[in-house]
Amino acid sequence: MKMYDFSFIYSLLGETVSRTLFYIARFGDSYPTEIANNFLMNQQRVQYQMEKLEDAGILKSRLVGRTRLYRINPRYVLQNELMNLLQKALEYLPEEEIIAYYTKRRRPRTKGKTLKRYRGNAE
Repeated sequence: MKMYDFSFIYSLLGETVSRTLFYIARFGDSYPTEIANNFLMNQQRVQYQMEKLEDAGILKSRLVGRTRLYRINPRYVLQNELMNLLQKALEYLPEEEIIAYYTKRRRPRTKGKTLKRYRGNAE
């Protein structure tokens, strides 16, 4: 599969917004701290952009305990088109970017194994 340079999406929407939308399209519900830690971005910037997207009607949030989860608003007029665009763009991202940013851990850390610094985790 041919890889394309999607830097134009980052420049068009902004890196924070585009990565946030890609992440939510890939995993469904998410919260600002999770996205910020995954991409090593500023949490306040991610939260601000998610609030702007919610004000625009693109995202919808709900409280789960003290955590505000965001997802693509199912009542957004262009929801189907937006999801199709994001899914198609995700297909053409480089494999190393998919592995680094858009893959969740499948198994827990081995008992007794030391925690190494990896994408924002504390030691």
